[in-house]
Amino acid sequence: MNECLWPPLKQPLLPAADEVLLLSVPLDVDAKRIAQFRSTFSPREQQRAARYATDELRNRWVAGRGLLRELLAAALGGTAGEIAFTYGAHGKPALDPWSAPSPADGGPPLTFNVSHSRGRGLYALGRGRKVGVDLEEMRARKSDGVANRFFAAGESASLRAIEDELARRRSFFFIWSAKEAFIKATGAGLSQSLSSFEFALDTIAHPLGSAFGDERVLVAPFAVQSHVDDAEAHARWSVHPCSPAQGFSGCLVAEGTPRAVALREWDSSVPLAALSG
Repeated sequence: MNECLWPPLKQPLLPAADEVLLLSVPLDVDAKRIAQFRSTFSPREQQRAARYATDELRNRWVAGRGLLRELLAAALGGTAGEIAFTYGAHGKPALDPWSAPSPADGGPPLTFNVSHSRGRGLYALGRGRKVGVDLEEMRARKSDGVANRFFAAGESASLRAIEDELARRRSFFFIWSAKEAFIKATGAGLSQSLSSFEFALDTIAHPLGSAFGDERVLVAPFAVQSHVDDAEAHARWSVHPCSPAQGFSGCLVAEGTPRAVALREWDSSVPLAALSG
């Protein structure tokens, strides 16, 4: 599994009202953990798992959903099997408030979002704010053509101006991650064209929690610059590029600006109940 440089998760964490917790999590676990996860699933989840064509894809999806249930239950003091989800108009999942206890600190309700890529997951927990995350393996692809087709004109132009091929590819994936995280945060999903909003871009040496082994400067989003349907989007949303593991790009988009974004890696072979709290 590609290296993650984030601090290890020592205990289940309920983020403070003004924080967002990001967890980078490996999804390849043993058969015992897979069986534990499946025992907590609803009939709908069991049916969805059965539709995957290979054991590898099925087990990674089962791990991703099972870890989410375990995480939400640990944060709220419930049990993984009791967790239930509701879904927005475009498929964004949310915690059914009737299925789990309210946060023990009496603060805002827990919100979450999840992304998977290859054998890794990225989880965001917030409090009373919409959050969206995306995780992408930075594989070789024809990024210039994809950017020209799907990105805003200014974003594509910024990418074309990067001469170093590896830096351009990495920058593409950080913009792509931000695009996907934004439409997940808003709940619009694929009903929102990726070119209908544009990010303000800047050069950065290292994203949050960077696992890069060199000093290449990247172009990455730091704010929403414009949105065809929301003139206040620049003030409504904050953008936080991150590097959840070597070879992956990620991004958190959050409603408002959290005081802090806590980065942790969770060893998914260890149930959260086994962590000292």
